[in-house]
Amino acid sequence: MSVAARPIEAIIDLETYPVDKPGDPAYEALLVAGREALQAQALFSMPGFIRAPVVAEMAAELERLLPQSCRYDRPRSPWDYGNPEASWPGDHPRARKHPCAYNQVLNFQIGNESPLRQVYYWEPLAGFLRRLCGYDRFYRSECPHLALSSKIAAAGDTDGWHYDSNDVVFSILLQAPDAGGVFEYAPFIRSESDENYAAVAELFDDPGQNALRPAIAPGNLTVFKGDLSMHRVTPVEGDRRRIVALFCYDQKPGTFFSQAYIEELEQGLPNRS
Repeated sequence: MSVAARPIEAIIDLETYPVDKPGDPAYEALLVAGREALQAQALFSMPGFIRAPVVAEMAAELERLLPQSCRYDRPRSPWDYGNPEASWPGDHPRARKHPCAYNQVLNFQIGNESPLRQVYYWEPLAGFLRRLCGYDRFYRSECPHLALSSKIAAAGDTDGWHYDSNDVVFSILLQAPDAGGVFEYAPFIRSESDENYAAVAELFDDPGQNALRPAIAPGNLTVFKGDLSMHRVTPVEGDRRRIVALFCYDQKPGTFFSQAYIEELEQGLPNRS
Protein backbone atom coordinates (compact mmCIF):
# COMPACT_ATOMS: atom_id res chain seq x y z
CA MET A 1 0.00 0.00 0.00
CA SER A 2 1.48 3.31 -1.07
CA VAL A 3 0.79 6.11 1.39
CA ALA A 4 2.12 9.58 2.05
CA ALA A 5 5.78 9.68 3.06
CA ARG A 6 5.16 11.84 6.13
CA PRO A 7 7.53 10.86 8.94
CA ILE A 8 5.60 8.58 11.27
CA GLU A 9 7.01 10.42 14.29
CA ALA A 10 5.11 13.50 13.08
CA ILE A 11 1.88 11.49 13.46
CA ILE A 12 2.50 9.23 16.47
CA ASP A 13 4.04 10.32 19.78
CA LEU A 14 6.90 7.85 19.67
CA GLU A 15 8.67 9.50 22.59
CA THR A 16 5.85 8.46 24.92
CA TYR A 17 4.95 5.28 23.05
CA PRO A 18 8.07 3.72 21.46
CA VAL A 19 6.10 0.97 19.73
CA ASP A 20 8.82 0.75 17.08
CA LYS A 21 11.51 -0.35 19.54
CA PRO A 22 10.93 -3.95 20.67
CA GLY A 23 13.35 -4.90 23.41
CA ASP A 24 13.63 -1.33 24.67
CA PRO A 25 12.70 -1.12 28.38
CA ALA A 26 10.01 1.48 27.66
CA TYR A 27 8.52 -0.74 24.95
CA GLU A 28 8.46 -3.76 27.22
CA ALA A 29 6.95 -1.74 30.08
CA LEU A 30 4.20 -0.54 27.76
CA LEU A 31 3.48 -4.14 26.78
CA VAL A 32 3.23 -5.20 30.42
CA ALA A 33 0.93 -2.30 31.32
CA GLY A 34 -1.29 -2.99 28.33
CA ARG A 35 -1.57 -6.71 28.98
CA GLU A 36 -2.44 -6.11 32.62
CA ALA A 37 -5.12 -3.59 31.68
CA LEU A 38 -6.65 -5.90 29.08
CA GLN A 39 -6.70 -8.80 31.51
CA ALA A 40 -8.22 -6.78 34.35
CA GLN A 41 -10.53 -4.33 32.55
CA ALA A 42 -10.78 -5.59 28.94
CA LEU A 43 -9.51 -2.18 27.77
CA PHE A 44 -6.17 -0.43 27.30
CA SER A 45 -6.08 3.18 26.10
CA MET A 46 -2.98 5.22 25.23
CA PRO A 47 -3.70 8.96 25.68
CA GLY A 48 -2.27 11.26 23.03
CA PHE A 49 -1.00 8.41 20.86
CA ILE A 50 -1.78 10.47 17.76
CA ARG A 51 -0.41 14.02 17.89
CA ALA A 52 -3.07 16.70 18.36
CA PRO A 53 -2.60 18.53 15.00
CA VAL A 54 -2.90 15.24 13.12
CA VAL A 55 -5.97 14.23 15.13
CA ALA A 56 -7.69 17.40 13.93
CA GLU A 57 -6.56 16.70 10.35
CA MET A 58 -7.90 13.15 10.46
CA ALA A 59 -11.24 14.31 11.86
CA ALA A 60 -11.59 16.99 9.18
CA GLU A 61 -10.79 14.47 6.45
CA LEU A 62 -13.52 12.13 7.64
CA GLU A 63 -16.07 14.93 8.02
CA ARG A 64 -15.44 15.86 4.38
CA LEU A 65 -16.34 12.29 3.45
CA LEU A 66 -19.60 12.38 5.42
CA PRO A 67 -21.81 13.06 2.34
CA GLN A 68 -20.47 9.85 0.76
CA SER A 69 -20.83 7.72 3.88
CA CYS A 70 -23.40 5.04 4.55
CA ARG A 71 -26.17 5.54 7.08
CA TYR A 72 -27.04 2.83 9.62
CA ASP A 73 -30.23 3.46 11.57
CA ARG A 74 -32.25 0.64 13.10
CA PRO A 75 -32.84 -1.05 16.46
CA ARG A 76 -30.49 -3.95 17.13
CA SER A 77 -30.11 -6.81 19.57
CA PRO A 78 -26.66 -7.30 21.10
CA TRP A 79 -26.86 -10.83 19.72
CA ASP A 80 -27.85 -9.90 16.16
CA TYR A 81 -25.17 -12.21 14.79
CA GLY A 82 -26.41 -15.11 16.93
CA ASN A 83 -29.74 -16.84 17.48
CA PRO A 84 -32.90 -14.98 16.40
CA GLU A 85 -34.51 -12.91 19.13
CA ALA A 86 -37.96 -14.34 18.31
CA SER A 87 -37.09 -17.53 20.18
CA TRP A 88 -36.73 -15.65 23.49
CA PRO A 89 -39.45 -14.37 25.87
CA GLY A 90 -40.27 -10.69 25.56
CA ASP A 91 -38.66 -9.71 28.87
CA HIS A 92 -35.44 -11.66 28.19
CA PRO A 93 -32.27 -9.61 27.49
CA ARG A 94 -31.96 -11.31 24.11
CA ALA A 95 -35.37 -10.05 23.14
CA ARG A 96 -34.49 -6.42 23.85
CA LYS A 97 -33.44 -4.17 21.00
CA HIS A 98 -31.47 -0.97 21.37
CA PRO A 99 -31.38 2.07 19.07
CA CYS A 100 -28.39 2.21 16.78
CA ALA A 101 -27.77 5.15 14.42
CA TYR A 102 -24.59 6.58 12.89
CA ASN A 103 -22.84 7.23 9.59
CA GLN A 104 -19.95 5.05 8.52
CA VAL A 105 -17.07 6.00 6.22
CA LEU A 106 -15.80 2.87 4.53
CA ASN A 107 -12.30 1.69 3.71
CA PHE A 108 -12.50 2.30 -0.05
CA GLN A 109 -13.62 5.90 0.59
CA ILE A 110 -10.49 6.82 2.59
CA GLY A 111 -7.62 8.07 0.43
CA ASN A 112 -4.36 6.20 0.09
CA GLU A 113 -2.46 9.29 1.27
CA SER A 114 -4.54 9.66 4.43
CA PRO A 115 -2.44 9.80 7.62
CA LEU A 116 -5.04 7.45 9.09
CA ARG A 117 -4.17 4.84 6.47
CA GLN A 118 -0.48 5.44 7.06
CA VAL A 119 -0.92 4.58 10.74
CA TYR A 120 -2.97 1.48 9.92
CA TYR A 121 -0.33 0.18 7.51
CA TRP A 122 2.69 0.97 9.68
CA GLU A 123 4.29 -2.39 10.41
CA PRO A 124 5.81 -1.60 13.82
CA LEU A 125 2.37 -0.70 15.19
CA ALA A 126 0.87 -3.94 13.90
CA GLY A 127 3.75 -5.83 15.50
CA PHE A 128 3.23 -4.12 18.84
CA LEU A 129 -0.53 -4.77 18.81
CA ARG A 130 0.09 -8.43 17.93
CA ARG A 131 2.37 -8.85 20.92
CA LEU A 132 0.01 -6.89 23.15
CA CYS A 133 -2.82 -9.29 22.33
CA GLY A 134 -0.59 -12.35 22.61
CA TYR A 135 -1.15 -13.50 19.04
CA ASP A 136 1.32 -15.60 17.06
CA ARG A 137 0.12 -14.10 13.78
CA PHE A 138 -1.57 -10.83 12.93
CA TYR A 139 -2.98 -9.71 9.60
CA ARG A 140 -4.79 -6.65 8.37
CA SER A 141 -8.25 -7.36 7.08
CA GLU A 142 -8.53 -7.36 3.30
CA CYS A 143 -12.13 -6.18 3.39
CA PRO A 144 -12.55 -3.22 1.00
CA HIS A 145 -15.36 -1.92 3.20
CA LEU A 146 -14.33 -2.39 6.83
CA ALA A 147 -10.58 -3.04 7.07
CA LEU A 148 -10.22 0.64 7.89
CA SER A 149 -13.37 2.63 8.65
CA SER A 150 -14.87 5.40 10.74
CA LYS A 151 -18.11 5.87 12.65
CA ILE A 152 -19.47 9.41 12.73
CA ALA A 153 -22.31 10.21 15.14
CA ALA A 154 -24.31 13.46 15.08
CA ALA A 155 -26.84 14.75 17.61
CA GLY A 156 -29.18 11.95 18.65
CA ASP A 157 -27.02 9.20 17.14
CA THR A 158 -26.02 6.30 19.34
CA ASP A 159 -24.37 2.88 19.12
CA GLY A 160 -26.64 0.74 21.28
CA TRP A 161 -25.65 -2.10 23.60
CA HIS A 162 -23.82 -4.86 21.77
CA TYR A 163 -20.99 -7.37 21.75
CA ASP A 164 -18.37 -7.39 19.00
CA SER A 165 -18.15 -10.35 16.67
CA ASN A 166 -14.33 -10.15 16.72
CA ASP A 167 -12.42 -10.57 19.96
CA VAL A 168 -10.43 -7.31 19.96
CA VAL A 169 -11.27 -3.86 18.54
CA PHE A 170 -8.68 -1.17 17.82
CA SER A 171 -9.96 2.40 17.69
CA ILE A 172 -8.81 6.01 17.73
CA LEU A 173 -11.18 8.70 18.96
CA LEU A 174 -10.65 11.67 16.66
CA GLN A 175 -13.34 14.07 17.80
CA ALA A 176 -15.48 14.22 20.93
CA PRO A 177 -18.98 15.73 20.83
CA ASP A 178 -20.17 18.72 22.85
CA ALA A 179 -21.89 16.30 25.24
CA GLY A 180 -23.05 12.70 25.32
CA GLY A 181 -21.34 10.13 23.12
CA VAL A 182 -19.93 8.41 26.20
CA PHE A 183 -18.43 4.94 25.85
CA GLU A 184 -19.91 2.63 28.53
CA TYR A 185 -19.09 -1.02 29.07
CA ALA A 186 -19.19 -3.98 31.44
CA PRO A 187 -15.86 -5.85 31.28
CA PHE A 188 -16.12 -9.61 30.81
CA ILE A 189 -19.80 -9.62 31.78
CA ARG A 190 -20.11 -12.93 29.97
CA SER A 191 -17.71 -15.82 29.39
CA GLU A 192 -17.30 -18.41 26.67
CA SER A 193 -19.53 -20.76 28.68
CA ASP A 194 -21.97 -18.44 30.48
CA GLU A 195 -24.00 -15.57 29.00
CA ASN A 196 -24.76 -14.28 32.53
CA TYR A 197 -28.16 -12.96 31.48
CA ALA A 198 -29.08 -11.72 34.96
CA ALA A 199 -26.11 -9.35 35.07
CA VAL A 200 -26.79 -8.20 31.50
CA ALA A 201 -30.39 -7.39 32.44
CA GLU A 202 -29.15 -5.35 35.42
CA LEU A 203 -26.77 -3.48 33.12
CA PHE A 204 -29.57 -2.61 30.70
CA ASP A 205 -31.87 -1.49 33.52
CA ASP A 206 -29.30 0.58 35.43
CA PRO A 207 -26.13 1.39 33.47
CA GLY A 208 -25.42 4.22 35.89
CA GLN A 209 -24.60 1.66 38.57
CA ASN A 210 -23.32 -1.20 36.43
CA ALA A 211 -21.22 0.26 33.61
CA LEU A 212 -17.70 1.67 33.50
CA ARG A 213 -16.96 4.93 31.66
CA PRO A 214 -13.26 5.13 30.85
CA ALA A 215 -11.74 8.51 30.09
CA ILE A 216 -11.08 8.38 26.34
CA ALA A 217 -9.96 11.62 24.70
CA PRO A 218 -9.25 12.51 21.07
CA GLY A 219 -5.92 11.05 20.02
CA ASN A 220 -6.19 7.98 22.24
CA LEU A 221 -5.47 4.61 20.66
CA THR A 222 -7.74 2.16 22.46
CA VAL A 223 -7.59 -1.63 22.45
CA PHE A 224 -10.80 -3.25 23.63
CA LYS A 225 -11.89 -6.85 24.16
CA GLY A 226 -15.51 -6.40 23.14
CA ASP A 227 -16.56 -9.96 22.40
CA LEU A 228 -17.21 -10.71 26.08
CA SER A 229 -17.78 -7.14 27.29
CA MET A 230 -21.19 -5.57 26.64
CA HIS A 231 -20.79 -1.96 25.54
CA ARG A 232 -22.45 1.04 23.94
CA VAL A 233 -21.97 4.71 23.05
CA THR A 234 -24.65 6.95 24.58
CA PRO A 235 -26.57 9.43 22.37
CA VAL A 236 -24.55 12.37 21.10
CA GLU A 237 -25.65 15.85 22.12
CA GLY A 238 -24.85 19.20 20.48
CA ASP A 239 -23.57 20.28 17.07
CA ARG A 240 -20.13 18.68 17.26
CA ARG A 241 -19.98 15.14 15.89
CA ARG A 242 -18.31 12.18 17.55
CA ILE A 243 -15.74 10.66 15.17
CA VAL A 244 -13.88 7.41 15.78
CA ALA A 245 -11.58 5.46 13.45
CA LEU A 246 -11.55 1.66 13.50
CA PHE A 247 -8.71 -0.69 12.51
CA CYS A 248 -9.50 -4.31 11.70
CA TYR A 249 -6.87 -7.02 12.19
CA ASP A 250 -7.27 -10.77 12.44
CA GLN A 251 -5.25 -13.85 13.33
CA LYS A 252 -6.04 -15.33 9.91
CA PRO A 253 -5.06 -13.88 6.53
CA GLY A 254 -7.59 -12.80 3.94
CA THR A 255 -10.30 -11.73 6.39
CA PHE A 256 -13.54 -10.34 4.95
CA PHE A 257 -16.83 -9.45 6.60
CA SER A 258 -19.98 -11.37 5.73
CA GLN A 259 -21.64 -10.57 2.43
CA ALA A 260 -24.98 -10.06 4.19
CA TYR A 261 -23.50 -7.37 6.43
CA ILE A 262 -21.73 -5.68 3.50
CA GLU A 263 -24.97 -5.62 1.51
CA GLU A 264 -26.72 -4.06 4.50
CA LEU A 265 -24.03 -1.37 4.68
CA GLU A 266 -24.25 -0.66 0.97
CA GLN A 267 -27.98 -0.11 1.26
CA GLY A 268 -27.14 2.90 3.41
CA LEU A 269 -24.89 4.55 0.82
CA PRO A 270 -26.37 7.73 -0.70
CA ASN A 271 -26.58 6.29 -4.20
CA ARG A 272 -28.15 3.02 -3.00
CA SER A 273 -30.97 4.24 -0.77
